[in-house]
Amino acid sequence: MIRTGRPGDPWRGLPAVLSSGPFWRTAALGLLFLTGCDATVDMSPRPVEPDQAVVLLNGEPISLEEFDTEFRLMEIHYSAVTETQMRVIKRRLFDQVVDRRLLVQRARQEGLKITRAELEKALTEGLRDAPPGYLNTLKDQGVDEEAWKRKVAQEFLVRKLVEKDVYPKVEIASDEVEAYYWSHLGDYWEAAALRARHLVVQGPRELNEALKSLKAGVPFEKVAAQMSLAPERFEGGDWGWIPIGDVRPKYRKVLESLKPGEVSGPLRDVYGYHLFQLIENRPTRMQPFVEVRDRIQKQLQKQERDHRFIEWMTDLKKTAVVEVNPELGSTVGIQWEDSRDTQPHKPRFKKKRKVPVGR
Repeated sequence: MIRTGRPGDPWRGLPAVLSSGPFWRTAALGLLFLTGCDATVDMSPRPVEPDQAVVLLNGEPISLEEFDTEFRLMEIHYSAVTETQMRVIKRRLFDQVVDRRLLVQRARQEGLKITRAELEKALTEGLRDAPPGYLNTLKDQGVDEEAWKRKVAQEFLVRKLVEKDVYPKVEIASDEVEAYYWSHLGDYWEAAALRARHLVVQGPRELNEALKSLKAGVPFEKVAAQMSLAPERFEGGDWGWIPIGDVRPKYRKVLESLKPGEVSGPLRDVYGYHLFQLIENRPTRMQPFVEVRDRIQKQLQKQERDHRFIEWMTDLKKTAVVEVNPELGSTVGIQWEDSRDTQPHKPRFKKKRKVPVGR
């Protein structure tokens, strides 16, 4: 028997914000829980002293250290929350830790394993957009590096399990996709829009230089990339598609006077001297089915996968037994009612006790 609650997102993958630079390789190759000639990751439960076990999940202990790691990682991203918010957060973290361990148990039962190469790849993907210094941030936050690695490994194993047992059962037929389109036409109505290139320079000297380059035949996008102060200079000054109503009135007036391919005269405002090149105008329109078909397919697939996962997870919880140590429950933010409550989703506790939630 297990408590109800939001199952969390253990299948989502690696944390969004991790360390960058060469650390990922050091972390992966330096894993201390690799076993066997093929370097698989040891996912068996670690020994836990009885007075440090917060939960027994199907008889398997989950330590205070594991909950503490989850909480410290959360604090890196949430620096200022109210006491009420903290109670909700701690409860969700409890759910995530227990649910993830339940899924890891299921993965071990099915004989799923993680190789070092798989974990290296997962770390690489997770660290792709990471800010520098995350390893130092972990240390400053008091997070043990090995505990963090184990959490990443658990998340990856859970992802493999869900991709094996849940996702293959989800199929979206082509007629379902088309039926969704016709019943949600309002979602695919697009306002009139334009696409243009833009550059802005600070003063007359830079403006004359830009105009001279354009007159000499240098493409607008190249001039913008070299000279513009606007952030879209990295895209050759390309704004992408923008609804006409979202364009500043002064800019819109200039752009509406242009034909595709034409470059405007200079426009001066508080930001500097602007030049525009109209790429294309698009009238108000209904997006055709062929244009949005793949997007609808992915949307429906995700919805169905989420639905199937919840059903699958609910069935998995029905046979799980959660025993919470009442001496440590409040430490991780758990408050429960008298264990005489016999609803099938309630956890089984060692004592009949109500513990206040503390930070």
